[in-house]
Amino acid sequence: MAKSRKNTLPVLLDIKFDGSMNKFEEVYGDHVSYAEIEQESYIDLKAMMFEKINPNIKFRKFNREKNILTLKVDMLEKEYLYLQDILAKKVVNEKATNDKTKNPDGNIIMERFNFLHPFIISNHKIMTKEDLLKVKKVISLEDEIEMDVDKITEVSLDEIGDDYSEEDFD
Repeated sequence: MAKSRKNTLPVLLDIKFDGSMNKFEEVYGDHVSYAEIEQESYIDLKAMMFEKINPNIKFRKFNREKNILTLKVDMLEKEYLYLQDILAKKVVNEKATNDKTKNPDGNIIMERFNFLHPFIISNHKIMTKEDLLKVKKVISLEDEIEMDVDKITEVSLDEIGDDYSEEDFD
């Protein structure tokens, strides 16, 4: 088990398909589900973050609204700042820039996240207390619903008595 890192920030990252659902269906057809490609893109993002930023970053799926997957990522402040710089295209990819075989003109190539599928990081932010409260409200609401379900009891027809027959309940 990985060691817990101190002073991490809870960062929310949204990833989504870079296009409409019509475009997704055009690219992948009916034989591939959005969930499959989304899962592959989630794993792809984790690998890129581990490689480009730090392999000790902790990821968890946090929420899904429509076709946007929100991830909760525990990062140090300097890691989050570096992520912001990559997304803002402020970090030079030294290896790609200096590779004369792939970059004979010597163009400056910026660091970026190259997803295998056309997915993007559509939003990122540090999780606020309001976000945490919203999550706690949802969790407590789910707990209340579960408690109501627990109050339902099964009664057999034998316990009801002779006043009713099985046909009364069909």
